[in-house]
Amino acid sequence: EPGPEAPGPTPAPRPAPAPAPAPAKPLFGGCWSCRLLSGAGLLLAALWIYQGPRRSMKRGVPPSMAAVAQITFAISEGR
Repeated sequence: EPGPEAPGPTPAPRPAPAPAPAPAKPLFGGCWSCRLLSGAGLLLAALWIYQGPRRSMKRGVPPSMAAVAQITFAISEGR
C-alpha cells in the first residue's frame, strides 16, 4: 500500500497591494484668500509699471524704447 504522498512545495504568499499615494498638496495650500491677494498684487505691480512711462509722456517727453517695452509688459501682465 502506497504511503501518504508528501505535499508539494507551497506557493509563496502574494504581497499585499501598496496603499495608494496621497494626493499632492498645492505648494501654498491653494487657499482662495492667498490667490486673491497675490492676483491683486500682480495687477497693482503691472499698474505701477504702466504709470511710470505714462507720466513722462503726459509731460510731453517722447517715449523711449524702454518706456514702450515697459508699457507693453505691463499690459500683458494685466491679462
